[in-house]
Amino acid sequence: MGPGPKSPEAGISVPIHRRSGLADSNGIFNVDKARVDVIMTVNKHRRNMMNYLSTQGSLPEGFEIKPLLALPVNLLQTLTSTNIKRQSVPLTDENNDELWDGHISIGSNAQEFIIDFDTGSSDLWVPSSNCTDSSCSSKKKYDSSASSSSEAQSGTFSIQYGDGSTASGPIFADSVTVAGISVTGQHLAAVTNISDSVAQTSFDGILGMGYSTLSNLGAPTFFETAVKQGVVSSPEFSFFLSPNGSELYIGGTNSQLYTGDIEFHDVNTSPGYWKISDGSISVPSNASVVSGIDTIVDSGTTLIYGPPDAVKTLWASIPGASAYDAEPGFYMYPCNQTLGVSFSWGGKNWNIPDEHMSTGLTDGSGQNCVGAIVGQNIFGSSSPTWLVGDTFMKGVYSVFNLGNNQLGFAQLA
Repeated sequence: MGPGPKSPEAGISVPIHRRSGLADSNGIFNVDKARVDVIMTVNKHRRNMMNYLSTQGSLPEGFEIKPLLALPVNLLQTLTSTNIKRQSVPLTDENNDELWDGHISIGSNAQEFIIDFDTGSSDLWVPSSNCTDSSCSSKKKYDSSASSSSEAQSGTFSIQYGDGSTASGPIFADSVTVAGISVTGQHLAAVTNISDSVAQTSFDGILGMGYSTLSNLGAPTFFETAVKQGVVSSPEFSFFLSPNGSELYIGGTNSQLYTGDIEFHDVNTSPGYWKISDGSISVPSNASVVSGIDTIVDSGTTLIYGPPDAVKTLWASIPGASAYDAEPGFYMYPCNQTLGVSFSWGGKNWNIPDEHMSTGLTDGSGQNCVGAIVGQNIFGSSSPTWLVGDTFMKGVYSVFNLGNNQLGFAQLA
Protein backbone atom coordinates (compact mmCIF):
# COMPACT_ATOMS: atom_id res chain seq x y z
CA MET A 1 0.00 0.00 0.00
CA GLY A 2 1.16 3.51 -0.61
CA PRO A 3 0.39 6.83 -2.25
CA GLY A 4 1.18 7.44 -5.87
CA PRO A 5 1.77 10.70 -7.72
CA LYS A 6 -0.71 12.08 -10.16
CA SER A 7 -0.29 10.53 -13.59
CA PRO A 8 0.45 12.73 -16.61
CA GLU A 9 -2.49 13.69 -18.79
CA ALA A 10 -1.90 11.03 -21.43
CA GLY A 11 -5.06 8.94 -21.48
CA ILE A 12 -8.41 9.24 -23.19
CA SER A 13 -11.73 10.02 -21.56
CA VAL A 14 -14.75 7.86 -22.36
CA PRO A 15 -18.05 9.54 -21.38
CA ILE A 16 -20.29 7.06 -19.60
CA HIS A 17 -23.94 7.34 -18.70
CA ARG A 18 -25.97 5.88 -15.92
CA ARG A 19 -29.05 3.74 -16.18
CA SER A 20 -32.15 3.34 -14.02
CA GLY A 21 -31.77 2.41 -10.38
CA LEU A 22 -33.78 0.47 -7.80
CA ALA A 23 -36.31 3.18 -7.02
CA ASP A 24 -39.41 4.08 -9.00
CA SER A 25 -39.90 7.57 -10.39
CA ASN A 26 -41.61 8.54 -7.11
CA GLY A 27 -38.47 7.62 -5.16
CA ILE A 28 -39.95 4.50 -3.53
CA PHE A 29 -37.80 1.37 -3.39
CA ASN A 30 -38.95 -1.18 -5.97
CA VAL A 31 -38.73 -4.66 -4.42
CA ASP A 32 -39.00 -6.43 -7.77
CA LYS A 33 -36.11 -4.44 -9.21
CA ALA A 34 -34.04 -5.27 -6.14
CA ARG A 35 -34.78 -8.99 -6.44
CA VAL A 36 -33.75 -8.97 -10.09
CA ASP A 37 -30.56 -7.09 -9.18
CA VAL A 38 -29.62 -9.62 -6.48
CA ILE A 39 -30.35 -12.63 -8.69
CA MET A 40 -28.42 -11.25 -11.65
CA THR A 41 -25.47 -10.33 -9.43
CA VAL A 42 -25.28 -13.79 -7.85
CA ASN A 43 -25.56 -15.51 -11.23
CA LYS A 44 -22.96 -13.24 -12.82
CA HIS A 45 -20.35 -14.20 -10.25
CA ARG A 46 -21.44 -17.82 -10.40
CA ARG A 47 -20.51 -17.71 -14.10
CA ASN A 48 -17.19 -16.11 -13.20
CA MET A 49 -16.36 -18.94 -10.81
CA MET A 50 -17.30 -21.52 -13.43
CA ASN A 51 -15.01 -19.78 -15.92
CA TYR A 52 -12.17 -19.63 -13.40
CA LEU A 53 -12.55 -23.30 -12.53
CA SER A 54 -12.49 -24.18 -16.22
CA THR A 55 -9.26 -22.27 -16.88
CA GLN A 56 -7.42 -22.81 -13.58
CA GLY A 57 -8.59 -26.24 -12.44
CA SER A 58 -9.61 -25.29 -8.88
CA LEU A 59 -11.16 -22.42 -6.95
CA PRO A 60 -9.36 -20.31 -4.34
CA GLU A 61 -10.08 -21.07 -0.70
CA GLY A 62 -13.46 -19.77 0.43
CA PHE A 63 -14.88 -19.46 -3.07
CA GLU A 64 -17.52 -21.81 -4.42
CA ILE A 65 -19.89 -22.14 -7.33
CA LYS A 66 -23.23 -20.99 -6.00
CA PRO A 67 -26.48 -22.60 -7.19
CA LEU A 68 -28.10 -20.86 -10.12
CA LEU A 69 -30.79 -18.51 -8.84
CA ALA A 70 -33.96 -18.55 -10.89
CA LEU A 71 -36.17 -15.55 -11.49
CA PRO A 72 -39.67 -16.29 -10.16
CA VAL A 73 -42.45 -16.28 -12.75
CA ASN A 74 -43.89 -13.04 -11.44
CA LEU A 75 -40.52 -11.31 -11.95
CA LEU A 76 -40.27 -12.62 -15.50
CA GLN A 77 -43.62 -10.97 -16.13
CA THR A 78 -42.50 -7.80 -14.37
CA LEU A 79 -39.44 -7.51 -16.58
CA THR A 80 -41.64 -6.85 -19.56
CA SER A 81 -43.89 -4.40 -17.73
CA THR A 82 -43.44 -0.66 -17.39
CA ASN A 83 -41.89 -1.11 -13.93
CA ILE A 84 -38.61 -2.44 -15.29
CA LYS A 85 -38.44 -1.25 -18.84
CA ARG A 86 -35.52 -0.32 -21.02
CA GLN A 87 -34.60 3.26 -20.31
CA SER A 88 -31.71 5.64 -20.33
CA VAL A 89 -31.78 7.99 -17.36
CA PRO A 90 -30.38 11.51 -17.84
CA LEU A 91 -27.36 12.23 -15.68
CA THR A 92 -29.14 15.12 -14.06
CA ASP A 93 -31.64 12.76 -12.39
CA GLU A 94 -29.82 12.34 -9.11
CA ASN A 95 -29.99 9.27 -6.85
CA ASN A 96 -31.35 7.04 -9.62
CA ASP A 97 -28.15 5.51 -10.91
CA GLU A 98 -27.39 1.83 -11.24
CA LEU A 99 -24.83 0.84 -13.86
CA TRP A 100 -22.70 2.72 -16.32
CA ASP A 101 -22.40 2.46 -20.08
CA GLY A 102 -20.68 4.13 -23.03
CA HIS A 103 -19.95 3.66 -26.70
CA ILE A 104 -17.55 1.38 -28.57
CA SER A 105 -17.18 0.28 -32.17
CA ILE A 106 -16.28 -3.12 -33.58
CA GLY A 107 -14.93 -4.13 -36.97
CA SER A 108 -13.44 -2.49 -40.03
CA ASN A 109 -16.78 -0.78 -40.66
CA ALA A 110 -16.99 0.59 -37.10
CA GLN A 111 -20.23 -1.05 -35.95
CA GLU A 112 -21.33 0.96 -32.91
CA PHE A 113 -22.66 -0.42 -29.62
CA ILE A 114 -23.66 0.85 -26.20
CA ILE A 115 -21.61 -1.15 -23.73
CA ASP A 116 -21.60 -1.74 -19.97
CA PHE A 117 -17.98 -1.32 -18.79
CA ASP A 118 -17.72 -3.95 -16.08
CA THR A 119 -14.68 -4.49 -13.82
CA GLY A 120 -16.42 -7.54 -12.37
CA SER A 121 -16.33 -9.68 -15.52
CA SER A 122 -13.85 -10.38 -18.30
CA ASP A 123 -15.60 -11.01 -21.62
CA LEU A 124 -16.74 -8.82 -24.48
CA TRP A 125 -20.06 -9.88 -25.94
CA VAL A 126 -22.66 -8.22 -28.14
CA PRO A 127 -25.80 -9.49 -29.91
CA SER A 128 -25.29 -11.15 -33.28
CA SER A 129 -26.99 -10.19 -36.51
CA ASN A 130 -28.27 -13.77 -36.39
CA CYS A 131 -30.24 -12.98 -33.23
CA THR A 132 -33.72 -12.67 -34.68
CA ASP A 133 -35.98 -13.25 -31.68
CA SER A 134 -37.75 -10.47 -29.82
CA SER A 135 -35.09 -10.25 -27.10
CA CYS A 136 -32.74 -8.61 -29.59
CA SER A 137 -35.26 -6.34 -31.25
CA SER A 138 -34.06 -3.18 -29.50
CA LYS A 139 -30.36 -4.02 -29.63
CA LYS A 140 -27.64 -3.16 -32.10
CA LYS A 141 -26.19 -6.31 -33.64
CA TYR A 142 -22.75 -7.39 -34.79
CA ASP A 143 -22.50 -8.50 -38.42
CA SER A 144 -19.22 -10.36 -38.83
CA SER A 145 -19.68 -10.58 -42.61
CA ALA A 146 -19.69 -6.78 -42.87
CA SER A 147 -16.25 -6.45 -41.24
CA SER A 148 -13.22 -7.33 -43.34
CA SER A 149 -11.13 -7.66 -40.16
CA SER A 150 -13.42 -10.26 -38.56
CA GLU A 151 -12.05 -13.77 -38.14
CA ALA A 152 -14.08 -16.70 -36.85
CA GLN A 153 -12.54 -18.56 -33.90
CA SER A 154 -13.02 -22.08 -32.59
CA GLY A 155 -15.33 -22.75 -29.67
CA THR A 156 -18.62 -21.31 -28.48
CA PHE A 157 -19.48 -18.70 -25.87
CA SER A 158 -22.27 -19.69 -23.50
CA ILE A 159 -23.77 -18.27 -20.29
CA GLN A 160 -26.91 -19.25 -18.40
CA TYR A 161 -29.37 -16.78 -16.93
CA GLY A 162 -31.68 -16.99 -13.95
CA ASP A 163 -34.75 -16.99 -16.19
CA GLY A 164 -33.67 -20.39 -17.53
CA SER A 165 -32.37 -19.09 -20.85
CA THR A 166 -28.87 -19.48 -22.21
CA ALA A 167 -27.01 -16.87 -24.25
CA SER A 168 -24.63 -18.47 -26.66
CA GLY A 169 -22.98 -17.82 -29.95
CA PRO A 170 -19.82 -18.04 -32.02
CA ILE A 171 -16.53 -16.41 -31.13
CA PHE A 172 -14.75 -13.93 -33.38
CA ALA A 173 -11.57 -11.89 -33.35
CA ASP A 174 -11.95 -8.37 -34.67
CA SER A 175 -10.79 -4.80 -34.20
CA VAL A 176 -12.37 -2.95 -31.29
CA THR A 177 -12.22 0.79 -30.66
CA VAL A 178 -13.03 2.60 -27.43
CA ALA A 179 -12.75 6.40 -27.60
CA GLY A 180 -10.07 6.30 -30.29
CA ILE A 181 -8.08 3.47 -28.68
CA SER A 182 -8.08 0.62 -31.18
CA VAL A 183 -6.90 -2.95 -30.78
CA THR A 184 -6.78 -5.72 -33.34
CA GLY A 185 -7.63 -9.39 -33.00
CA GLN A 186 -9.79 -8.87 -29.91
CA HIS A 187 -11.84 -11.93 -29.00
CA LEU A 188 -15.56 -11.32 -28.64
CA ALA A 189 -18.77 -13.31 -28.63
CA ALA A 190 -21.71 -12.62 -30.93
CA VAL A 191 -24.66 -14.08 -29.04
CA THR A 192 -27.73 -15.29 -30.87
CA ASN A 193 -30.15 -14.83 -27.97
CA ILE A 194 -30.30 -12.89 -24.73
CA SER A 195 -32.48 -13.12 -21.64
CA ASP A 196 -35.54 -10.96 -21.03
CA SER A 197 -33.73 -9.34 -18.10
CA VAL A 198 -30.87 -8.21 -20.36
CA ALA A 199 -33.26 -7.28 -23.15
CA GLN A 200 -34.79 -4.60 -20.91
CA THR A 201 -31.49 -2.81 -20.25
CA SER A 202 -30.19 0.23 -22.09
CA PHE A 203 -26.92 -1.43 -23.15
CA ASP A 204 -26.30 -3.76 -26.08
CA GLY A 205 -23.50 -5.81 -24.54
CA ILE A 206 -20.76 -5.96 -21.93
CA LEU A 207 -17.04 -5.19 -22.02
CA GLY A 208 -15.37 -6.93 -19.10
CA MET A 209 -12.41 -5.23 -17.45
CA GLY A 210 -11.49 -7.88 -14.87
CA TYR A 211 -8.59 -10.31 -15.30
CA SER A 212 -8.73 -12.81 -18.15
CA THR A 213 -8.73 -15.77 -15.74
CA LEU A 214 -12.47 -15.07 -15.38
CA SER A 215 -13.04 -15.14 -19.13
CA ASN A 216 -15.50 -17.57 -20.68
CA LEU A 217 -13.74 -16.87 -23.98
CA GLY A 218 -10.39 -17.87 -22.49
CA ALA A 219 -8.79 -14.81 -24.05
CA PRO A 220 -7.26 -11.49 -22.94
CA THR A 221 -9.65 -8.66 -22.12
CA PHE A 222 -9.82 -5.50 -24.22
CA PHE A 223 -7.62 -3.59 -21.80
CA GLU A 224 -5.07 -6.40 -21.51
CA THR A 225 -4.90 -6.43 -25.31
CA ALA A 226 -4.53 -2.64 -25.43
CA VAL A 227 -1.60 -2.78 -22.99
CA LYS A 228 0.07 -5.64 -24.88
CA GLN A 229 -0.31 -3.88 -28.23
CA GLY A 230 1.06 -0.63 -26.78
CA VAL A 231 -1.91 1.55 -27.72
CA VAL A 232 -2.34 3.03 -24.23
CA SER A 233 0.28 5.26 -22.66
CA SER A 234 -0.17 3.80 -19.17
CA PRO A 235 -1.42 0.35 -18.06
CA GLU A 236 -4.20 1.77 -15.93
CA PHE A 237 -7.77 2.95 -16.27
CA SER A 238 -9.90 5.05 -13.92
CA PHE A 239 -13.56 5.58 -13.08
CA PHE A 240 -15.31 8.78 -12.08
CA LEU A 241 -18.99 8.14 -11.33
CA SER A 242 -21.11 11.21 -10.74
CA PRO A 243 -24.54 12.69 -11.46
CA ASN A 244 -22.76 14.78 -14.10
CA GLY A 245 -19.75 14.20 -16.31
CA SER A 246 -19.07 10.57 -15.45
CA GLU A 247 -16.19 9.00 -17.34
CA LEU A 248 -13.99 5.98 -17.81
CA TYR A 249 -10.43 7.23 -18.36
CA ILE A 250 -8.27 4.77 -20.31
CA GLY A 251 -4.48 4.98 -20.11
CA GLY A 252 -3.97 6.90 -16.88
CA THR A 253 -5.93 9.24 -14.64
CA ASN A 254 -7.69 12.55 -15.12
CA SER A 255 -6.11 14.76 -12.46
CA GLN A 256 -8.83 17.38 -12.85
CA LEU A 257 -11.25 14.99 -11.15
CA TYR A 258 -9.34 14.19 -7.96
CA THR A 259 -7.11 15.87 -5.43
CA GLY A 260 -4.09 14.67 -3.48
CA ASP A 261 -2.27 11.37 -3.88
CA ILE A 262 -3.77 8.09 -4.97
CA GLU A 263 -3.74 5.50 -2.18
CA PHE A 264 -2.79 2.22 -3.87
CA HIS A 265 -3.30 -1.30 -2.56
CA ASP A 266 -1.92 -4.55 -3.95
CA VAL A 267 -4.46 -6.68 -5.78
CA ASN A 268 -4.82 -10.38 -5.06
CA THR A 269 -5.55 -11.45 -8.64
CA SER A 270 -6.86 -14.87 -7.59
CA PRO A 271 -9.54 -15.58 -8.73
CA GLY A 272 -9.32 -12.83 -11.36
CA TYR A 273 -11.02 -9.91 -9.66
CA TRP A 274 -9.81 -6.49 -8.62
CA LYS A 275 -9.64 -7.71 -5.02
CA ILE A 276 -7.82 -6.10 -2.09
CA SER A 277 -7.45 -7.49 1.42
CA ASP A 278 -7.27 -6.46 5.08
CA GLY A 279 -10.18 -4.08 4.88
CA SER A 280 -12.41 -2.75 7.62
CA ILE A 281 -15.65 -0.83 7.88
CA SER A 282 -16.33 1.90 10.41
CA VAL A 283 -19.27 3.97 11.61
CA PRO A 284 -19.20 6.94 14.00
CA SER A 285 -19.88 4.71 17.02
CA ASN A 286 -17.37 2.00 16.11
CA ALA A 287 -14.04 2.54 14.34
CA SER A 288 -13.91 -1.09 13.22
CA VAL A 289 -17.39 -2.54 13.29
CA VAL A 290 -16.36 -5.09 10.64
CA SER A 291 -12.73 -6.04 9.98
CA GLY A 292 -10.52 -8.53 8.18
CA ILE A 293 -12.48 -8.38 4.96
CA ASP A 294 -11.51 -8.93 1.35
CA THR A 295 -13.05 -6.47 -1.07
CA ILE A 296 -13.85 -6.81 -4.77
CA VAL A 297 -14.53 -3.52 -6.53
CA ASP A 298 -17.04 -4.04 -9.34
CA SER A 299 -18.28 -1.24 -11.58
CA GLY A 300 -20.95 -3.62 -12.88
CA THR A 301 -22.63 -3.90 -9.49
CA THR A 302 -25.05 -1.37 -8.06
CA LEU A 303 -24.97 -2.17 -4.36
CA ILE A 304 -22.55 -3.38 -1.68
CA TYR A 305 -22.91 -7.06 -0.75
CA GLY A 306 -21.34 -8.68 2.29
CA PRO A 307 -21.67 -11.88 4.34
CA PRO A 308 -25.09 -11.76 6.07
CA ASP A 309 -23.75 -11.92 9.65
CA ALA A 310 -21.24 -9.14 9.03
CA VAL A 311 -23.85 -6.95 7.34
CA LYS A 312 -26.24 -7.57 10.24
CA THR A 313 -23.53 -6.41 12.66
CA LEU A 314 -22.93 -3.30 10.59
CA TRP A 315 -26.59 -2.27 10.47
CA ALA A 316 -26.99 -3.05 14.18
CA SER A 317 -24.54 -0.20 14.81
CA ILE A 318 -26.79 2.29 12.97
CA PRO A 319 -29.41 3.85 15.31
CA GLY A 320 -32.94 3.03 14.20
CA ALA A 321 -31.90 0.55 11.50
CA SER A 322 -33.75 -2.77 11.16
CA ALA A 323 -34.29 -5.60 8.70
CA TYR A 324 -36.45 -4.68 5.73
CA ASP A 325 -39.06 -7.43 5.84
CA ALA A 326 -40.11 -7.14 2.20
CA GLU A 327 -36.78 -8.49 0.96
CA PRO A 328 -34.28 -10.69 2.87
CA GLY A 329 -30.81 -9.21 3.25
CA PHE A 330 -31.95 -5.61 2.92
CA TYR A 331 -32.16 -3.15 5.81
CA MET A 332 -34.01 0.10 6.38
CA TYR A 333 -33.12 3.11 8.50
CA PRO A 334 -34.52 6.56 9.33
CA CYS A 335 -33.81 8.77 6.33
CA ASN A 336 -32.69 11.62 8.58
CA GLN A 337 -30.18 9.41 10.41
CA THR A 338 -26.48 10.21 9.90
CA LEU A 339 -24.79 6.98 8.79
CA GLY A 340 -21.11 7.84 8.31
CA VAL A 341 -20.13 4.45 6.86
CA SER A 342 -16.55 4.25 5.60
CA PHE A 343 -14.14 1.62 4.27
CA SER A 344 -10.42 1.47 5.02
CA TRP A 345 -7.57 -0.75 3.89
CA GLY A 346 -4.99 0.49 6.36
CA GLY A 347 -4.78 4.05 5.08
CA LYS A 348 -7.49 6.68 4.87
CA ASN A 349 -11.11 6.14 5.80
CA TRP A 350 -13.04 6.35 2.53
CA ASN A 351 -16.46 7.64 3.48
CA ILE A 352 -19.64 6.74 1.62
CA PRO A 353 -21.76 9.91 1.49
CA ASP A 354 -25.09 9.32 3.18
CA GLU A 355 -26.98 10.28 0.02
CA HIS A 356 -25.37 7.31 -1.76
CA MET A 357 -26.50 4.87 0.92
CA SER A 358 -30.20 5.04 0.10
CA THR A 359 -31.76 2.93 -2.67
CA GLY A 360 -35.17 4.48 -2.16
CA LEU A 361 -37.93 5.17 0.34
CA THR A 362 -39.86 2.35 2.00
CA ASP A 363 -43.16 4.16 1.36
CA GLY A 364 -44.69 7.53 0.62
CA SER A 365 -44.22 8.86 4.15
CA GLY A 366 -40.55 9.58 3.43
CA GLN A 367 -39.50 8.56 6.93
CA ASN A 368 -37.48 5.38 6.21
CA CYS A 369 -34.97 4.55 3.51
CA VAL A 370 -33.74 1.17 2.23
CA GLY A 371 -29.98 0.82 2.59
CA ALA A 372 -27.51 0.00 -0.17
CA ILE A 373 -25.48 -2.51 1.90
CA VAL A 374 -27.04 -5.96 1.57
CA GLY A 375 -26.42 -9.26 3.34
CA GLN A 376 -25.82 -11.87 0.64
CA ASN A 377 -23.17 -14.58 0.22
CA ILE A 378 -22.05 -13.88 -3.33
CA PHE A 379 -18.88 -15.99 -3.41
CA GLY A 380 -19.27 -18.68 -0.75
CA SER A 381 -20.65 -19.28 2.72
CA SER A 382 -17.17 -19.19 4.32
CA SER A 383 -15.75 -16.33 2.25
CA PRO A 384 -15.10 -12.98 3.99
CA THR A 385 -15.31 -11.28 0.59
CA TRP A 386 -17.41 -8.18 0.08
CA LEU A 387 -18.58 -7.04 -3.35
CA VAL A 388 -18.39 -3.27 -3.57
CA GLY A 389 -20.22 -1.56 -6.39
CA ASP A 390 -20.95 1.99 -7.40
CA THR A 391 -22.53 2.84 -4.03
CA PHE A 392 -18.90 3.10 -2.89
CA MET A 393 -17.30 4.09 -6.21
CA LYS A 394 -19.40 7.26 -6.53
CA GLY A 395 -17.63 8.70 -3.50
CA VAL A 396 -14.05 8.19 -4.69
CA TYR A 397 -11.87 8.37 -7.76
CA SER A 398 -11.01 4.73 -8.56
CA VAL A 399 -7.80 3.72 -10.34
CA PHE A 400 -7.15 0.21 -11.70
CA ASN A 401 -3.45 -0.33 -12.42
CA LEU A 402 -2.87 -3.47 -14.47
CA GLY A 403 0.88 -2.90 -14.74
CA ASN A 404 1.45 -3.09 -10.99
CA ASN A 405 -1.67 -5.10 -10.12
CA GLN A 406 -2.84 -2.37 -7.79
CA LEU A 407 -6.16 -0.72 -7.03
CA GLY A 408 -6.16 2.88 -5.87
CA PHE A 409 -8.51 5.53 -4.54
CA ALA A 410 -8.26 9.30 -4.41
CA GLN A 411 -10.35 12.09 -2.97
CA LEU A 412 -12.72 13.67 -5.44
CA ALA A 413 -11.87 17.18 -6.50
